[in-house]
Amino acid sequence: MHDRSSEMLLAGLLERARPRLVALRASFRIAPQDFEDLVQESLLALWRKRRQVENPEAWLIRALRLECLRYQRKEIRRRQIAVDGAALELLAGPGDGGGTDLGLRFDLRRLVRCLPARQRALIHLRFGLGLTAAEAAQELGYQPASLKKTTTRCLHALRRKLEGEL
Repeated sequence: MHDRSSEMLLAGLLERARPRLVALRASFRIAPQDFEDLVQESLLALWRKRRQVENPEAWLIRALRLECLRYQRKEIRRRQIAVDGAALELLAGPGDGGGTDLGLRFDLRRLVRCLPARQRALIHLRFGLGLTAAEAAQELGYQPASLKKTTTRCLHALRRKLEGEL
């Protein structure tokens, strides 16, 4: 009896909140199956805190918004992996990975061409020619200690460009 009434309450809550849930999914552009998982996680959290919650619908929407933000951040980090230092090593020349390496190498080179000249030069020296950090710093007139910071800025710029394309 208790389980059935709880199910009815949750079903009613979901039905009342449906328009806001649809709008939330659209605003975060999350795939339906992933969004369903996030809704279920939020419902479980609501169930655990049900005795302290005064307005379940508002609480659910806020909790789901936070879940969507976490999901979005995780997806961005997952996509950023494609532009880490190991991926940039592909710019050094032909690898043995076949067509996948060629496609990634082409995409990375295209993105690198969009960077400012000094950042392009740094990426070319470090990852294209395989210079060490100290050698690249000397070639570009950077202090070796500042090269890591500059490289990080370059990678962030590439990530932003990549995210803009996805």
